[in-house]
Amino acid sequence: MGKDVLTVCGFVLSAASCLFTIISFATSHWLESFKDARTGFDNLGLWEACFNMYSYDRDSLGKTYDGCEWIFTWFVAVQVMMTLSMVLTLVTSILCLLGILNFCPPQRRPMVQLINSILMFASGIMLGLSVTVFGISSDGDRDWLPRPDQNYLSWSFGVAVVAGFFAIFAGMCLVIDSMRLGQIRRRQNAPPPYAGYKMRTGYPDY
Repeated sequence: MGKDVLTVCGFVLSAASCLFTIISFATSHWLESFKDARTGFDNLGLWEACFNMYSYDRDSLGKTYDGCEWIFTWFVAVQVMMTLSMVLTLVTSILCLLGILNFCPPQRRPMVQLINSILMFASGIMLGLSVTVFGISSDGDRDWLPRPDQNYLSWSFGVAVVAGFFAIFAGMCLVIDSMRLGQIRRRQNAPPPYAGYKMRTGYPDY
């Protein structure tokens, strides 16, 4: 079991990244308003925003928003990247688990682990881009949500950041494990040290 520590760590970190990505994906607390701000805005997730008798001063119709509503706004890129990250971490977790349970042929495990590491690095990069874009835009885009200084990044955003770190660490474990498995495979296929050599009988010279 000791030699498979990297395999198990890669799976655990991939599964943790997948779980944290799903939590941040499904919850609506990426951005929240300070309790004493009284701006009418409560909280925001990737897919819905919650308001408390909020009216947009530039809305000519004077519509008032109250409760939670599904939204599709400027951060559609964040929504897409988070969706892809969730799919990649889920696929990688399944592939790692299949490898641990020996459903993967031994001769293909190095390549599978390399693919898993690439998927996790890609997921980590997309998670990093998602939180960066969201953090910058939610703080500086006053046309989208007035008075951003009265809001703060909340726990769903933090969960997404942690998921990104887990994804990068999982990718590191998996790429090292891929190299380890490849080295073992090459040693198993290598010929014996003295293969091809024959002992010849020598005759003394008198």
